Amino acid sequence: MGSPATREAALGARRSAPWHLWVIGIVFFPLNLGGVYDYVMALSENADYFRSQNYNSEQIGYFTDYALVPAAFWTLGICGGLLAAILLLMRIRWAVPVAVTGLAGQVILDILTFGFRDRWQILGPRLAQFDLGVLLLTTGFVIYCRTQVFRGTLR
Repeated sequence: MGSPATREAALGARRSAPWHLWVIGIVFFPLNLGGVYDYVMALSENADYFRSQNYNSEQIGYFTDYALVPAAFWTLGICGGLLAAILLLMRIRWAVPVAVTGLAGQVILDILTFGFRDRWQILGPRLAQFDLGVLLLTTGFVIYCRTQVFRGTLR
């Protein structure tokens, strides 16, 4: 049967979590929670939210006329990012495919909205740069999660 230590090693014992795992998870959780808030407020057409963002009528129309397909990819990106941060903090290897799904949703959303909905012209360069920053951070997050699986930190 073997000793408990032998059984644990055979099952692929999880390594202790490095300090940076907690930092990354704790940073990405509220970042994605903020994205969920924006998502809910924009798709619920919350007038107070739009005013707080200083959106003009064309920008409000951009969100209130959001098509189903871009909204579906926005949902994938938002939910994937939040769930991946939670899974990372729980040290579950499913953080990787969930984070990849979230990133794919963001990439496809950006292709659709920049390519076919005039996002740059309507929302301006500041939000476009923010979107690019989120894509870069999310890509880094996917790489980080994948690295933690290879290091044995996530199971």
